[in-house]
Amino acid sequence: MTMSRLRRRTFAVSGVSMAMLLSACGGGDGGSSATTSSPNTQCASNSSCPVSGPIRNGAPPGPLCPATLDYGTTFTGGSGAGELVKLRFDTSAHTFQLDILESPVPRQPGSVSPTRAGVRFTGTITNMTSLPTVEQNRCAVVLQNATASDGSSQALVDPAHPPVIFLGNGVAGGGVPGATISYPGVLGIGAIPATTFPIYPVLAFAETETDFSKVAGSYNVLGYHQVPSGGSLTASSHFTPATARTTETLNADGSCTATGANCVTTGNHWKLRAGDDGTFESSNDDGSRRYPAFYSQAITATNASRAKGLMVVGKLNGALIPLVIRAGYAQISALPPNINVDDESGLALLAPATPLAVGQINGGYIGSGSDLSYTFSLVNGNRVDLLDPSTLTQTGGYQLDFTQGTAGMVNTTDNSGTSGTLIANGRVFAHLAGTGTPSFRVSVLASP
Repeated sequence: MTMSRLRRRTFAVSGVSMAMLLSACGGGDGGSSATTSSPNTQCASNSSCPVSGPIRNGAPPGPLCPATLDYGTTFTGGSGAGELVKLRFDTSAHTFQLDILESPVPRQPGSVSPTRAGVRFTGTITNMTSLPTVEQNRCAVVLQNATASDGSSQALVDPAHPPVIFLGNGVAGGGVPGATISYPGVLGIGAIPATTFPIYPVLAFAETETDFSKVAGSYNVLGYHQVPSGGSLTASSHFTPATARTTETLNADGSCTATGANCVTTGNHWKLRAGDDGTFESSNDDGSRRYPAFYSQAITATNASRAKGLMVVGKLNGALIPLVIRAGYAQISALPPNINVDDESGLALLAPATPLAVGQINGGYIGSGSDLSYTFSLVNGNRVDLLDPSTLTQTGGYQLDFTQGTAGMVNTTDNSGTSGTLIANGRVFAHLAGTGTPSFRVSVLASP
């Protein structure tokens, strides 16, 4: 099994009858036709790469991830399917646990509920062997199988496109087991064609912030959702992409304000979830305010909607990194008649609305996105080279414009002319590009 088999595919966020990746790119990220390696990646051709891969700014190589992990370390985050998840690994026993706390993904194809929420998946892991260095292989684990705690919930593990988690010091990202989404409709109305998602992109943190007063501030927002229903019972297309590029202010009381528009990240105030799971929730349990959406249309666009928002605020190398999950909702029954479907689901990354300087985010990053591919991004000055993690050969790239009409939002243009936006928070950045077929990717620093 090699990373080259993890082919680029059109991402689909599977929400209800269905969303990321992260959780994030079917357009601007990979439009370049360049095939030559940059000078900074030539080490791959002569086996001279240091243990952590290409190293920048003369920094010595260091460990990419902890020497060992056990179930005492919990990574909390979100999947591109609109799921709130917790991940644990035992690198000595070669096993994993995946707890799905909230989810719009049905437990079985052909239905919309119940969902995978509340299910634990367990299985075995093995290390990658095809990455350029021993250290990279040690810190990349393949999920080999997944057994559901309820004995029946679906979690696909396709050997040709397996879930891979790239482990770091304080962060884990890559892909978790996917699902097949389908729904026959009611008398043929609202049917969703069977669609299989081999993985769902994921980003999770080993430590989270639970004091919202420390999170308060002005943030840029980049996000990617999908609407599996197409927003209508008679929609002609499904898994409609919806994106956000905006700036908002999170207040210490959990509320949100935005200039000239409603916030897209907050409905009712953010509050700590019950059960001390280290995350915040903005729900519509009292039926007073629908959780906001990126897309302009939904089957249930009223206060009856039970879609909700979850926020994980990762603490990583001194930075607070808010990740916002929209968990769509669907409940359909014929007797008694009931249709409550607000199935838009996905992820958004928040980054401080402060200027980024040329060179500030230089380094090598690993990430996954809306194309369901794993990509190494090499940032150097005003350019980003996209590389195949297995070979470090260049697969695309885009240029960065640091003039920033909005502080912290860097405009990008790839070699095909597709424009986009990049934001960065600590050791994490998000890139959103394209319109008709938008692309979204979240990447985490793998080497300085």
